[in-house]
Amino acid sequence: MSITGFNFGAAACEGIMASLILGLVSKKRPDFRSFVYAALILCELISTVLRYSGYENPTFFFAHPYIAFLVADISDYSNYVRGLRPAKEAVFEKLILWPLIVIPIFSAFITTTGWLIKLYVI
Repeated sequence: MSITGFNFGAAACEGIMASLILGLVSKKRPDFRSFVYAALILCELISTVLRYSGYENPTFFFAHPYIAFLVADISDYSNYVRGLRPAKEAVFEKLILWPLIVIPIFSAFITTTGWLIKLYVI
């Protein structure tokens, strides 16, 4: 771990693994993508709590899942291949909607839930 306690490499690797899992699910069963996102949120929650529960900085609880989901969103190749949306909509979704609205909501959920687990369980 770095001096500050934040691990960019772990967040990026989790994002790459998430995009690979999403790609596999998208190829075989695209209707299960929402269940995979729910499982990824749970895995990020567990990973974040286990990794940063010893630190007093709640920024780690937000930044780690944000980076992981951002890497997964950008590298989700299956979304590009499917081409279900016109190019303008796909660009809006990938560059504005997810990074500015959806991923911060996911990260805020992980932040609040993880911080409560840190305070009352661990």
